[in-house]
Amino acid sequence: MIIRLIILILLGANLVLAYQLYWGPSSVPVYLENKEAYQELNQKNQELVEENKRLSKEIKHLRNKKEFIKEAVRREMGYVHEDEVLYYFSD
Repeated sequence: MIIRLIILILLGANLVLAYQLYWGPSSVPVYLENKEAYQELNQKNQELVEENKRLSKEIKHLRNKKEFIKEAVRREMGYVHEDEVLYYFSD
């Protein structure tokens, strides 16, 4: 009799744990969704870190080098020298 009671208790505990494993708030599908979201956010974070490094380097050059400033003004604002002609091509 006691053995049957222990078996029923263990079976009930097993069912509760199985329910939480597959349908609870910490279930396998929720874990997989969170893992995928983490990987996407980690990738985006790496891209932002690289962009931040590039922008920091550009800021450093803009503060220190006049030639870089001249090139940036020409590239960003379309400035040309007096004896130059700028052509724009549409795609």
